[in-house]
Amino acid sequence: MPMPSEAAAGGIGSQVAPATPEPPAKAPAPTLAPGTTLPIGVEGFPDDPRLATALGMMRSGAFDAAVLTARTVIKANPNVDRAQAILGIALNKQKQYAEAREALEKARASTQPYPEKKHVAHFLGWCTYHLGDLEAARAAFNEHLKAVPDEPDSTFGLGLVELGEDKLDAAQACFEKALKGFSEPKPRANDQARVLTRMADLALRRDDVAAAEALLDRAIRASPVQHETWSKIARVKDRLGKTAEADAARANAQRVLEALGRKEPEQPAKPASDATPPSQPEREKP
Repeated sequence: MPMPSEAAAGGIGSQVAPATPEPPAKAPAPTLAPGTTLPIGVEGFPDDPRLATALGMMRSGAFDAAVLTARTVIKANPNVDRAQAILGIALNKQKQYAEAREALEKARASTQPYPEKKHVAHFLGWCTYHLGDLEAARAAFNEHLKAVPDEPDSTFGLGLVELGEDKLDAAQACFEKALKGFSEPKPRANDQARVLTRMADLALRRDDVAAAEALLDRAIRASPVQHETWSKIARVKDRLGKTAEADAARANAQRVLEALGRKEPEQPAKPASDATPPSQPEREKP
């Protein structure tokens, strides 16, 4: 979910008359004392300039620093609800779902119209999904989809909730809608692969191994760097008796892990009769 863009700073013209004196330097901004309430600006909500810095940190993947900055703002200005939203989003990215949920629920309860507010429910949906609270995840994803209709990632999340509750037709509809959203107007290959991999899970729940194979092959064509997808292809190929293709898929899964600096211990292929799909879908990686 892209974060709202920051306003670009205006430049100062370089052409000035020779006799015009230089303007005096601006005094540095005063340090805010703990508990200081920032004035409400034209945006109509209390804010803190450090939160723009925290957003930049998140865009560059510096989630630890973003968490620290958001916590600092909350301690100094507890009435700035935007800080709770940014804290919750950063914690969600770190997979600290319980803490993220607490911050995001505070942010969702806010009446302040800060820019990220309509997307808080999206991140809350993923937190509660990963915590196993499917009812709360469903409510949060639906709340976000009411604010941002047809948003594909929340539609995908809702599909995972339906799959987790064994509502296969509803899950199928959500996955198809999410895949369309990730394909138009510009394809998002990694997200397409995520959805296709879960559609393969759904096919396995219906005991349609051939359909699962076709979906996983499509996922790999979309994004060949998904370790989870290669691992699932290996299991499906085993079930279909395609031993050579299964071995090749396992080798590719290992290569992806090694490229990420990780490696799983090699395991022998399961006999086709034992290679049954899991009773519940694996949790989606955030």
